[in-house]
Amino acid sequence: MIKTKTPSITKMTEGKSRNAQSIPGKKRRENGGNEQEGGGDGLSLFSNAVMTKEKEELAELREKVEDLQRQLLEKDETLKSAEASKHEISSIHSVLNQVKQQASEKEALLRSTQAQLADVKIKLADKQAAVEKLQWETMTSNQQVEKLQQDLIAIQGEMSSYTLLFEGLSIDNSDLSDQEHDVTPHFVHLPDTDDMDELETSKMKEAQEAYMAAVAAAKEKQDDDSITAAANARLHLQSFVLRS
Repeated sequence: MIKTKTPSITKMTEGKSRNAQSIPGKKRRENGGNEQEGGGDGLSLFSNAVMTKEKEELAELREKVEDLQRQLLEKDETLKSAEASKHEISSIHSVLNQVKQQASEKEALLRSTQAQLADVKIKLADKQAAVEKLQWETMTSNQQVEKLQQDLIAIQGEMSSYTLLFEGLSIDNSDLSDQEHDVTPHFVHLPDTDDMDELETSKMKEAQEAYMAAVAAAKEKQDDDSITAAANARLHLQSFVLRS
């Protein structure tokens, strides 16, 4: 705040008085008669003029002081408003920093979630591939089991035919042995042949039962070992049929 020194009324009055006293004596001598006659009235008028002028100057100074005070108040209000604006801007910056931090945290969380989602998709694709592989293996095993069942049905039909054939041959051999027994007694070893046919037939039935059991096991387990065992049992059974 700039303070302007206001001259006191006393000093202004003294200055006016000195100015009044400095009037040259010649002029006073020229006006000597007049001063003596109207000196009191002139001094009174001069004093009134001086006081009026001082009052005007004082009023003007008061107006200037009031104007300066008003300007100071306006500046104070401006400073207060600037301080409030500065505080508000600081608060806005603080809120903005918090929002930026929250956005950064959410972005990091989003990236982590996306990475987890990508990992889950990869695992899901692996599991889907494994399921498809199992389905394909199951379908292949079912096809192999169906083929084995078809082979079993065919072999069972062949076995029935061969069984009927063996029974017919056994009956024919038995009748032929009875007819030729008295004529050629050296066929005493024919019963051994009959026993050998029965042994082969028994082995063949055992092979058939083993093959049926292997097929049932392959149908239940549906793995490579059981399917291989069923195939080997089928080959073993076919070897009996071929030898017969």
